Amino acid sequence: MNIENKKQFATILLAVGLGLIAVLLTSQYVQNKVQQQTEFLAKDFQKKNAVLINELEGMKKDFKRIEQDQAALAKAQQQLRVAQPQQAGAPVKPAVQMAAFSVRTPPGKRALTISIDSLAAVGGLVNPGDFVDVLAHLKIPENLGDTASTTAQVTTVLFQNIQVLAVGTNFNPLGNEPAYELQQKSRTLNVTLAVTPEEAGLLTFAQANGTFQLTLRAPAEESTQRIQVASWNTLAEFVKKRQGTDLVVPKSKAPVAVVEKDITVEVEEEEPASNIQIFRGGREL
Repeated sequence: MNIENKKQFATILLAVGLGLIAVLLTSQYVQNKVQQQTEFLAKDFQKKNAVLINELEGMKKDFKRIEQDQAALAKAQQQLRVAQPQQAGAPVKPAVQMAAFSVRTPPGKRALTISIDSLAAVGGLVNPGDFVDVLAHLKIPENLGDTASTTAQVTTVLFQNIQVLAVGTNFNPLGNEPAYELQQKSRTLNVTLAVTPEEAGLLTFAQANGTFQLTLRAPAEESTQRIQVASWNTLAEFVKKRQGTDLVVPKSKAPVAVVEKDITVEVEEEEPASNIQIFRGGREL
């Protein structure tokens, strides 16, 4: 073999060796990349798996809490039924749902709904949980025994410190969006009050013979006051006492008691005769 052939053979061997080295290096590089990508995917999977595990644990805790609340509610209902035993032979009443409106009625009270003008209900600004005074504009007959008797309108405070249970169908105090605007736009409102049985009867009678108006009380005010029936005389006395002004009011015929031989007879005082005399042709008219 001559020198030229030896050089070619050596070149070929060198090229083959270099190619093998390149293949080995490339293979090593690919393996490193694959390993890095595998480790990255494994770490990402572990993170996502940990998040899912945490969410599952939270859901399990929520389910457990709901089960505990349901068990507590069932226990409370059972205790309520035990605390109120039914009489022998009495029909068993169904359990009252906690969302029922009846559970919001205070003990000893009755829920009674009155229809009232929106403006008379503090402009529609009353809300469940408020306390109000109930004013009444009543038409009272002058003679109770005479069905054809004329009537006189009297304004007075009927009840004080009455709790408002509901306005319309809303019985949630201070909800997310109190329907004040809707109440103000409505011409009439159905206001449900918490009253005693006696007050319920009187309130129903008064509604049949007049109209109502509500005044809103401050939350901390619980006292009641003695208030006179509103009339021309009480108005004049109030203005005179508070403002120092004489208010001219219409005069009504007042009954005067006349005693004759131990018999008391009520007669109506006649209106005073006029002091003005009119003459025509020398004669008094």
